[in-house]
Amino acid sequence: MQTVGSVLDRRGGLAPGFDLLRIVLAVSVVVWHGRAIVNNEITRVDGFFELGSYGIIAAFFGLSGFLITGSALRLRLRDFLLNRALRIIPALAVEIVLSAVVLGPLFTDLPLSNYATDPQTYRYLANILGLIIYTLPGVFAHNPTDVVNGSLWTIPHEIVCYGLMSACVLTGLLRRPALVLGAAAVVIGLGFVFGSGALGDPVTLTARLADKLFVDKASRLYVAFLLGIAAYLYRYRLPYDLRLIGLAAAIVFAAGAFDLTAVTAVPVHPFLNLVVLPSLIYLTVCLGVTDLWVPALLKRGDYSYGIYLYGWPIQQALVALVPVRNTTASLAGAALHRPVRDGVLAPDRTADPRLAASLLVRGRASSAE
Repeated sequence: MQTVGSVLDRRGGLAPGFDLLRIVLAVSVVVWHGRAIVNNEITRVDGFFELGSYGIIAAFFGLSGFLITGSALRLRLRDFLLNRALRIIPALAVEIVLSAVVLGPLFTDLPLSNYATDPQTYRYLANILGLIIYTLPGVFAHNPTDVVNGSLWTIPHEIVCYGLMSACVLTGLLRRPALVLGAAAVVIGLGFVFGSGALGDPVTLTARLADKLFVDKASRLYVAFLLGIAAYLYRYRLPYDLRLIGLAAAIVFAAGAFDLTAVTAVPVHPFLNLVVLPSLIYLTVCLGVTDLWVPALLKRGDYSYGIYLYGWPIQQALVALVPVRNTTASLAGAALHRPVRDGVLAPDRTADPRLAASLLVRGRASSAE
């Protein structure tokens, strides 16, 4: 039986498919974020586009879990963490500093002296440490949203995932893959428990944190990461079979075709984590070890993190220079649609000037996907 591990070994441990996947996923994030940037919201879209919102970042985290497990097994923990820090911190630090000292002065509507002395300008630098601050004083104040970089929302979760990997190294879980799968199952199960309201409304800090980690959109990141780790640990038992790849693709396709992201009978993210995510991560891993064609430019380095990190602020700058108002078209040309709230088609905001005016007084920070 051909396995993911045997395919990887046959290629000398190199997986060119992952290089292409990273770029495709990063560009897909930029496309999706374009809708939020020109709308000041992420509205629901039926079917495949909504599934993309769920699946793109999840695939990224599953891919990461698979790839860094090999590194964690080869390196001492200190060296592993150093490699991860060098992967994240330099690019993140440069982006945060450039946003604060270049983008901010160029696009703030405050006098430069006020901008330079505003404490918020310096608080923004805390993003380098994973303490997420989304706004700079007066920056993009006339854009539909003033979020300087919505992509930063995943950084704390990425740091936590590296902490999980460190725990797996220290406790020997990387030698016991069944327990890693069990951990993923626990995250999914707790999502159903907390999401069903069985423990009451999340009013305490602990309950709100549990809701964020197990029920909300971040839950998919942890499940995907753990499944990616398990896929690597089981790589010599995980079949590389075109029939199974086709079945996994069919499950993901069906999730989009039947719009499973619209379920209301059960908590939606735990449901998708159970029904869709295993197939999505299997598909990601199999495509990653496949000898896909990769442009020569992309073989010289990994540009995906830069595309992901810098895409949002560049789009924001473009919107500020060429204003876009009252449209749900993304900067990448998504089709026009009207937002859906709780399964009901929302009214066209442009039809009533009072509704259009309400956009100006609403909180401008949107939840970035």
